[in-house]
Amino acid sequence: MARMARRCNSNNLNRVLEMKHNLFGPLILLLLYTNAAFCLGSVVKKDYKYHSSPHSWEDARRFCSGKFTDLATIYTHSDVNNLDIHYDFWIGLKRRGPQSNEWVWSNGLENNVNNLLHNKENATGDCAMVKYNEQNRIYIRNCNDHRFFMCQKSNQLSHQFIPEAKTWEEAWQYCKSEYYNLASFTSSFLNDFLTEQEFPIWIGMHKDEQSWSWTSGVSEYDSWSTGEPSTEGDCGSISSVTKMMAPKNCTARFPFLCILDSVVLVKEKKSWEEALEHCRGLRSTTNKDFRYDFLSLQPNDPHDFVLNKVMQADTEEVWAGLRFLAGEWLWVNGADMLYTNLPRCPTRRQHCGILSKSSAGSMEARDCSERKNFLCYSYTP
Repeated sequence: MARMARRCNSNNLNRVLEMKHNLFGPLILLLLYTNAAFCLGSVVKKDYKYHSSPHSWEDARRFCSGKFTDLATIYTHSDVNNLDIHYDFWIGLKRRGPQSNEWVWSNGLENNVNNLLHNKENATGDCAMVKYNEQNRIYIRNCNDHRFFMCQKSNQLSHQFIPEAKTWEEAWQYCKSEYYNLASFTSSFLNDFLTEQEFPIWIGMHKDEQSWSWTSGVSEYDSWSTGEPSTEGDCGSISSVTKMMAPKNCTARFPFLCILDSVVLVKEKKSWEEALEHCRGLRSTTNKDFRYDFLSLQPNDPHDFVLNKVMQADTEEVWAGLRFLAGEWLWVNGADMLYTNLPRCPTRRQHCGILSKSSAGSMEARDCSERKNFLCYSYTP
């Protein structure tokens, strides 16, 4: 009994590794500690990245899938309330001709804003735009880029922001047809343009036949604008101002919101060791830099977010990367072991950690040979 007590309270990692080698052989030792980074912190990530460049919904999703996880699934209002949202738009300033150093307004107004042109000696492009979050600066861009634009309502300083992505020429034609011209101004009035404007932002909501769903994950977020969802389109957006959702035509070009979600639920029934091998063997089809491991948890992790994943499982419980070996509860990726509610000497065979749909985020011990769904996580080495 004394020997067992000392063994259950041992904190010497080298001794633990040696004992595991003797108990389980080199194969399980290799599986447990390949790629492990000792003293690793939280691996649960739910980060949002806003992109101001307008894309169609499909192109936006392709971009997000290649660099992050997907177009954003929104779980709570707090996910989007503090986003750093910005935008840019065409104005009526353009080179007089290709390679010309002279810049002119499309409505013939005298140009006195040359001093605001950023990097005009080296910049390529013949058309001008401004950014909402940068005052006293005008940027030079390719005229064939698609951007929002600002129209001038009349031959006065009255303007209308148009949240439709067009080339400079298309924007100019639109403004001439619907208003007066693309916006022009004197240097003292530039900052008057740079006010908050409302426009759609693509998210990972889409309509599949008659129902709306998220492209990845499951969420109860259901904050539709009044009267929505309508039949305007099959792809979901949120307002840049209110963050309320509305459907839009999927081919329209808008800024978009990506999510980097590191937690991966695998809906296959495997033993704990099979699940470990599976996680380590995963590879991303869209991001070659991603690697995967068995999920570890910390007490300060967003457990509601993780539990949302657990609730999607086909089994009542899911494996995580927690294992009792040679007297220690250890995360197989080397993360800090901060949970204190686990049994110091678990009953025979109850040596692997699970999360349950009814556990509210606490870890529990189970027989490692049981077959369950499991949680992996992605990371970049």
